[in-house]
Amino acid sequence: MNKKDLQAAYIECLNSILPEVDSVKLDKSCNSAVDGYAKEILKRMHDAFVEIYDTDYFDNHCYGSIEVPAVIQGRNTGHICLGIVALDLESSGEHFGTFFLTPLGAIDQDGEKMSPVKSKYLSDNYFPYDYWYTVYIEDDHHVDFERLPRKVAMLLSGCNYDQPELVMK
Repeated sequence: MNKKDLQAAYIECLNSILPEVDSVKLDKSCNSAVDGYAKEILKRMHDAFVEIYDTDYFDNHCYGSIEVPAVIQGRNTGHICLGIVALDLESSGEHFGTFFLTPLGAIDQDGEKMSPVKSKYLSDNYFPYDYWYTVYIEDDHHVDFERLPRKVAMLLSGCNYDQPELVMK
């Protein structure tokens, strides 16, 4: 499969997973000590990615851009959600878009016709935000995996994330 086909196949896979997600339950799970549901959903998103791409390790730039599962946390609020981040591997993982999985459903940060309610929700809970994805991108210097918030590390660990440098805050 070429890279566009891989990306389309992953999006199709996500589109089969996400309608089954209880978005209110997911939000509660991401932001409480009872995080099993969030780990389960993140793992499903990660496993679908690995199934399509046949890897979760990227050490070259042959894929161009990819969309990967991630844990997202508002810097000012500490509020956490799962999502999908779009990265440009030709620019060492430059981030260029985010889909947030929220109690209001999936919200595209760059959605042209985002309702005022969704825009306010993202602004109140996430902007600005940090993200950590479930795959490994060798040359990405945009994400700090060396100092993870404890909750983020716990959620990523549900994907068998094996990043040797992880240090929880």
